[in-house]
Amino acid sequence: MGQKKLLYEVSIIRPLVIFLLVFLHAFAPVTGAWESPEGVSIVPAYVWMCEFIRGFRIETIALVAGYVFAFQSIDLGRQYAFGGFAWKKFKRLILPCIVFSVIYYFLFIFDRTTFAVVPFLLSILSGSGHLWFLPMLFWCFIAIWTIDRYKLSSYWLLALLALVSLLPIPYIPFGLQRLPHFLFYCYFGYTLYEHREQVIQRFMNARSIVCLAAVYIALTIVNKLCIDPHLAFTTESFVMKLGWYMLSGACKFIISCTGILALYLLVSTKTTLPDFVPHQAIIDASKVCYGVYVYHQFLYVWLFEHTAFPQWVGSYALPWTAFAITITVSYILTILTLKTKTGQFLIG
Repeated sequence: MGQKKLLYEVSIIRPLVIFLLVFLHAFAPVTGAWESPEGVSIVPAYVWMCEFIRGFRIETIALVAGYVFAFQSIDLGRQYAFGGFAWKKFKRLILPCIVFSVIYYFLFIFDRTTFAVVPFLLSILSGSGHLWFLPMLFWCFIAIWTIDRYKLSSYWLLALLALVSLLPIPYIPFGLQRLPHFLFYCYFGYTLYEHREQVIQRFMNARSIVCLAAVYIALTIVNKLCIDPHLAFTTESFVMKLGWYMLSGACKFIISCTGILALYLLVSTKTTLPDFVPHQAIIDASKVCYGVYVYHQFLYVWLFEHTAFPQWVGSYALPWTAFAITITVSYILTILTLKTKTGQFLIG
């Protein structure tokens, strides 16, 4: 890919948020996000640290998808027929999801005594473990293609998707349950690219970035201390349930948006400089993000649930050592996988 076709801001943001995602998952057993291994306890300091990381990292990945799609459509003029586009994204997202979900299922979920075909198929088609993001992103792309093809883009649509993202959604397989939440961020990325020049001109300054960061920090603290989402399940009133759910969702929504915008504007202060070119190591890191994302949870689950590693290192050292091992091994596995034609097809 030539330099003129490379979004430098994406080359920086994508590996950064994948790094944060892998980093955050390392702390899951000591923050209560995952079940703690035997002998491992919750560490309050880690709980608070992770609160300030979790607010925007996975939403940013969806935003980047919409941002890049807009770039390809608007600036590069790439237009696809629906069938060709759907097949392209099916190969890019659904086929790798199925392949790696089957492996994940038989490594960590399979139980011979309770195995049934229908739950197995639902698991692999919906994404086993962390792979749920892939089919969900597939549907985001289908929706964004529709918006782009039929010129439906508008601030009203953005506002509508923002509202829908706050609604409680019952379980729907194949990645559709989380679609309403992440479709907003995907379309937010599309809209951000459409209006990037105005956004950068108006808000790319120290005052805006500091204000966004301050709101992010303040609301993260408020959300942690004052808004208990469990109250949505303890009250019998449907109105109260919905109210608490929406309040918690609205707070997290603002946290995500302010975090994303602060990061985007901060990165843009560098990437908009006339002669800026990111270091080759950053561009190379962006190329291995898919593989690192796919492999990292395999390693964490194995370390945390199938070895005595947590007991060896203890609660305080566990996340740091697990992260160092996992990010390194995930990178190596990705590089080795990309050396094969099959690997290039799956995660290239």
